[in-house]
Amino acid sequence: MGKIIKKRYPKYLKEFKCIAGKCEDSCCVGWDIDIDKITFRQYYKVQDKEMKRMFQKNVHNNENYTSSDVDYGKVKLTNRKRCPFLDEENYCVIYSKLGEEYLSNVCTSFPRIINKIDGIYEMSLDVACPEAARIILLKEEGIEFEDGEEALEKHIVLSDIDTKSKKFNNSPVKYFKEIRDLSIKIIKNRKFGLSQRLYILGDFINTLESEIKHNYNNVSRFITNYDINSVNNAYETNQSSYIAGMAFSKRMMGFLNVFKEVDSPSFVEYTKQIIVAFKFEECEDINKHFEFYIKAFEDYNEKFINDNSYIFENYLVNFIYNNMFPFSETEDIFDGYIMLLTRYSFIKFYLVGKYIYSKHDPKENIVEFIQVFSKVIGHHKTYTVDVLNYIKANKFDNMEFAKKLLFVG
Repeated sequence: MGKIIKKRYPKYLKEFKCIAGKCEDSCCVGWDIDIDKITFRQYYKVQDKEMKRMFQKNVHNNENYTSSDVDYGKVKLTNRKRCPFLDEENYCVIYSKLGEEYLSNVCTSFPRIINKIDGIYEMSLDVACPEAARIILLKEEGIEFEDGEEALEKHIVLSDIDTKSKKFNNSPVKYFKEIRDLSIKIIKNRKFGLSQRLYILGDFINTLESEIKHNYNNVSRFITNYDINSVNNAYETNQSSYIAGMAFSKRMMGFLNVFKEVDSPSFVEYTKQIIVAFKFEECEDINKHFEFYIKAFEDYNEKFINDNSYIFENYLVNFIYNNMFPFSETEDIFDGYIMLLTRYSFIKFYLVGKYIYSKHDPKENIVEFIQVFSKVIGHHKTYTVDVLNYIKANKFDNMEFAKKLLFVG
């Protein structure tokens, strides 16, 4: 029995149950599988001779481990990048033969995400899991949160922050909860369209960053008094931003190096489809198809984004909550915003291409792509760092560039 802890979590968390062998995109395929030190030692004490041989063959020390609670050991994947402990039906033989207590911290936790903020365990799910993605993204009423207590068993805490610590007295981290709460409130405000909400969020983060630099003692008051409605008055769409957004997304696709570095067959197929749909093979100059792209994006907005905006809202809210937004990238809060916007615009870029290719895009397909995309980005060792470095090197880390990604003038 684990210790009793205080927790905060989205209500959807109660609905999740791993579907194991029925999962169409198993977390035991394609991903590195880490073993914590305690579990690693358990494996070499098992009495079952067959399991003992499997552990000796497939589990090894990780000389470069970063935490004994996470990656002290590693599982050697098969040639097909499958976990060797998966049977033919995609069920875990460690679980079936030895029991749940023999699963590592990583295997027990995923897709659950835990952060600890001011002593409260914040729990959520990762949309990289297909079943979690369906539960999270298809909630038309949106994501709501509640508090509770529970006994905490095997787990991994990704971030542990005490905002009241003296070391944060002159840091924006001191106001982390207030910043994140208002960010979620902005994204959940359905009085505005989704792009409007993202624009408002950018203005809030941008002006807050200025307030932090020039009048830190006023930060709490600034957050409390921030007027969402006044910012919306400045929002106006601009078709000339489409080409800049397209060019950027095409470059982002290049950073993934899909056909050499991405293991997901689904994502590779999606990429082939959008290359055809956007006519990238026919012509390197995207300006040649300017009007075609504008019509495609506007059609997609009208037919799919507007009707299914809650799916994207849920993706954004969930990301903000479980990725410590706006400190999801660095301590520079605008980095967190521009990378959130980059993820959203890249998802939209792919979905528009898929729509051009197939002429339809039911909500189940949207959810499936967001799940696949999230898993691919989670796998890639350098993608987010490469993208952020590119953004900063080209001085795109500002609201003028954010407007281009949102097609705003």
